[in-house]
Amino acid sequence: MSSSPTRRERIHLDGRTLEGGGQLVRIALALSTITGKPITIDHIRGNRTGKKGLKASHLAAIKYLADVSGSAVSGAEVGSSSLTYHPPADAETCVRQNGDITIHLPTAGSISLVFQALYPYLLHKAGCLSDEEPQPVRMSITGGTNVSFSPSYDYISQVLVPNFARVGLPPLAVRLDKRGWATGPFSLGKMTFVIHPMRRNQESRYGFPRVDLDRYPRGRINHIDITVLAPDTLLFGGSEQHAHPKKGNSETSNDTSRPITVRQLIEYETMHMLRTRLRRMPSSIVKGGSAGPPASPYENDEIVPINLHVSERTHHRSHIYLLIVGYTSNGFKIGREALFGAHAEGSLRKTLGRKGRPTDDRSIATELVERCVDAFEYELYDLRLHSRCAGRQPCVDEYMRDQLVVFEALGMSTSKNEADGKGKEGEEYYSLHTKTARWVCEQMLGVEW
Repeated sequence: MSSSPTRRERIHLDGRTLEGGGQLVRIALALSTITGKPITIDHIRGNRTGKKGLKASHLAAIKYLADVSGSAVSGAEVGSSSLTYHPPADAETCVRQNGDITIHLPTAGSISLVFQALYPYLLHKAGCLSDEEPQPVRMSITGGTNVSFSPSYDYISQVLVPNFARVGLPPLAVRLDKRGWATGPFSLGKMTFVIHPMRRNQESRYGFPRVDLDRYPRGRINHIDITVLAPDTLLFGGSEQHAHPKKGNSETSNDTSRPITVRQLIEYETMHMLRTRLRRMPSSIVKGGSAGPPASPYENDEIVPINLHVSERTHHRSHIYLLIVGYTSNGFKIGREALFGAHAEGSLRKTLGRKGRPTDDRSIATELVERCVDAFEYELYDLRLHSRCAGRQPCVDEYMRDQLVVFEALGMSTSKNEADGKGKEGEEYYSLHTKTARWVCEQMLGVEW
């Protein structure tokens, strides 16, 4: 670990660096409160298209952290492009919190992003009592559970929570009290987190456990779960196979008058498309995968078990969501999700035969399935990326990887040993979010990766 700035020296961060979005703000706030180092962030979310500056979800995290630590803040208002956050000199000491934590967002802003900003500090705080047995912290947040460009409740519960446990972080539980959607009719949801205190590690400066992802290779996929949230709106012109899909069924009914629902269509198309794509995968990626050319369409249908984990009816045509979770042989979960209305640039399907987004229910459902399965396939095996990377692929998915950076940095030993480079991750696999998170940790903690 290199020498870091003196404890009270203010650190200036340019909010346009790398990804240049809200993640930079969230990580900087958490680390500032833990370390007691004051920060100024200029050009907040400066790389974002549309509205820039602070959002309501950022303000909720700022308000809680400032109140619980006694930090002084200026520039904390919606739309502000500059923020100064000044923790007190003893911010790293434990602040006792009586009762549960309750946070309300005025809109269906992302609950998960507020959690992301608060979780490192709450872990640090909950485990710092030495004169009594630390108790779990219960935090309820009202806002959006399924929101564009942020992890959903389903991703958090099925991917993030078990992966945190797998790398050695303390037990974390999350409960869905009510769904809240950012699309369609205004709907506030609620999630409750139970955060267990961490056992303080004497080898790291701030007591966090060591998180060393270089210990874990990317495992093979041996099981897949699917979560479908969609309305039961009827679609006519379907097939009996869609209404009652059977594993390995190669016969397609000619009956096109039988109606199916949007939810049934998504279930069937996801299963069918996944099985087709998995046959292309080498055995090093998927248990039972092919070592040669793809199998015939209905040969070896169950390469890995595919389970419909959750199928939940929604009540608006814009409330559509799909999550695919791959279980790996070394205990990690690989997830990819797709939400109606959340389109990354360049994701429009060529198969639609026209420019623009689909508008009818069948096309909307099909586009969402293709987008999610495409992303899951590329997450498992992107041949172009594999061919040019010297390092290995991370043991978790692209979006999970950036969530772990702050815990890697906080858990680094004060007497860091140099790694030999063997088996290390290839930085070519890192997303811009991961690179941004690493940059913030370098500025705040002085860590060397």
